[in-house]
Amino acid sequence: MPGPELAQYGIAFFAVAGLIYIIGRWIERRDEINLAEVVQNNTKALEQVTAVVQAIQISLTRQEAKIDELLERARR
Repeated sequence: MPGPELAQYGIAFFAVAGLIYIIGRWIERRDEINLAEVVQNNTKALEQVTAVVQAIQISLTRQEAKIDELLERARR
């Protein structure tokens, strides 16, 4: 009678499918953690870039003030 053999194959199939599902969920979770790290790193990088851009803006503003001052002296 093919019932017991078929049941064994069914149990083996569900065991393998269960393992594949668990491994797949674990990989997805690991990718989510990696994604969170990437977002944190990108946020830090953007904050640093923003600080550099602000420093450049301040420097340009100072340079413009000095240029205006020099032009004022040159016109006298």
